Amino acid sequence: MWSKTFAALFGGCLISISLMLNLNYLLPLAVDIRLFVGLLISFPLWVGAMIWCYGSDSAWHAWGRCGGLLLVSISINTLFFLR
Repeated sequence: MWSKTFAALFGGCLISISLMLNLNYLLPLAVDIRLFVGLLISFPLWVGAMIWCYGSDSAWHAWGRCGGLLLVSISINTLFFLR
């Protein structure tokens, strides 16, 4: 149970941060509004990622879920950054 907890806490936090960076690149708003929207949405995303990790069968499955989604999100962030 503790291993899924660590996957949920750390993996979910990284997923939330990475998805908020994607959203920051996509929103056509002022910087202060984008930061405020990111602040409001990041915590529910983190909670959703934690629930998703807890719903997995094992810790390896939870880390695999987090790692897969994080890899896709980081790839999109890289594309936005290099563009």
